[in-house]
Amino acid sequence: MNLKDFIAIRKSLIQTTVEESNISGIIENIQPHHTTAIESLEECILDLKDEEGTAHIAANAKELEGQNISIELAHGEFPNYFETFADLINKHPYSFDLLDYYVHEGNISPDSTEDGLMSSYKSTLKLIEFLKDKSDYDSNTGGELTLYFHMIGKSLILPVKYSTDDLKTTKVDEIEVFVSSFSDGLHQDDRKNLFKHELIDFYAKKNKKFGFLLKDWNVLNENYLHSFDSYLEGFSFEKIKTSSLSYFQEMSDKIHETIRKVSNYLFAIPIAFLFLVSRLDFEEPSATKNFGLLFLGYLFFILIWWIFFKNIKESLDAVKKEILRYEEKIKNVPDLEEIKGELENLRDKTLQNQYRKLILLKVISLTIILTLTVIVLIVHKQEIFFTWEFIATRFKNTY
Repeated sequence: MNLKDFIAIRKSLIQTTVEESNISGIIENIQPHHTTAIESLEECILDLKDEEGTAHIAANAKELEGQNISIELAHGEFPNYFETFADLINKHPYSFDLLDYYVHEGNISPDSTEDGLMSSYKSTLKLIEFLKDKSDYDSNTGGELTLYFHMIGKSLILPVKYSTDDLKTTKVDEIEVFVSSFSDGLHQDDRKNLFKHELIDFYAKKNKKFGFLLKDWNVLNENYLHSFDSYLEGFSFEKIKTSSLSYFQEMSDKIHETIRKVSNYLFAIPIAFLFLVSRLDFEEPSATKNFGLLFLGYLFFILIWWIFFKNIKESLDAVKKEILRYEEKIKNVPDLEEIKGELENLRDKTLQNQYRKLILLKVISLTIILTLTVIVLIVHKQEIFFTWEFIATRFKNTY
């Protein structure tokens, strides 16, 4: 029996009925090439009848030329024939090594132009093979493949099931390029760990459906490449850890230096203002001296507000920016959760506490200068009143 003969008969059938492994239908105006094919398929011809309903054997098919016939065939005799693409997936879900095959749905064969569905199927098989190789364990119970991935503190159990619809939406392109990158002799173990980490995180908040991976493969691919780029900067997790610890210590030192500055100003600035207050005359007040001191107080206030406070805030902003930049750099690197947590604590607690102290320092300084102003105005209210009257009178006389 020849698959090409079976395909020729299958394509000629109308009013087709498919039941399990059998196909039945009608061929109108049967031609010589039909009868030749039927004769060669004698072993899988289950029923052959003419227009009158009379049964015939396949060997006598030439007697039926020019007639309409009904025929039933057992396509199960051809393991490389598939009525639909779903049949192909069901029979070959994890590997496909047939050199000659035919899928009636879509008229797909090795001789036909590469079908998009077939291309997606082959890419998916390469992905499955890759995942199986990178898994810690795999089981194939009842013909269903399940992959197990384990890392410290987390794991993933992934049943490998997919459908034709999944293949239609798959984004698994250029999988060969991705897989070949793991063939490089360098960093293979670390590559594997990075990929497993990203795969487990990919499914962290999803149902464990293989179809999600096919659809959003680009997301996983990009996350992995980002992690690997970060890894390459240090060539190993240990170097990244050492670098991160050193960086964390550097950030801590910068923040504590800023803390020291804020603490010094927190005491020094109020003391400086109190010194000005202590130089004011209250028993025999001198307007010139007191207003001169008030003027100096405002100069001092402007100095600390636009220079000291501004410098402190810029220092805090620079530290915060560096922390955010480094967090972005290591966010997809496995085994750095402790460092990430410490950086987050440094950013959200320690650093924010210094911002609050800076605000308190500004409030205290503003309160003191305003209080100093009110005191001087009260002490010299008569001089201010007389000066105002003098100016008002001169202005009235002038105009």
